[in-house]
Amino acid sequence: MSTRCNIIVKDDHNSIQLYRHSDGYPDGRCGVISDLQQALQYSWELPRMEADDFAAAIVRAWKQGGGNIYIDSKEDIPKSLHGDIEYFYIIIPNEKEKNWQIEVFNPKGESLWKGMLGEEYPEN
Repeated sequence: MSTRCNIIVKDDHNSIQLYRHSDGYPDGRCGVISDLQQALQYSWELPRMEADDFAAAIVRAWKQGGGNIYIDSKEDIPKSLHGDIEYFYIIIPNEKEKNWQIEVFNPKGESLWKGMLGEEYPEN
């Protein structure tokens, strides 16, 4: 069975929601936290951080064919979240650190982890 998730990338001007049909878990070699690094090669070079650009870079980095990762909607938590997700992620610019901040939530909205792009999600 696939692990589904929503990924929300937001800044002061935009909020873009993505849907990932499989490999939506945060940890491991193919997990969301480590896979987000792949998007950096397609986005503005840090410290420039724009939500719409980074969301597009995520899709570009992960898109292998039809399905699996796509732009879902404008973020409107909790109404816009898919009903079958196991996790959702909120990614925002952290101007002080000049990096993307990532927070992992369960479907109930409880925070499970908060860190920066490039940090590893702790193994269970």
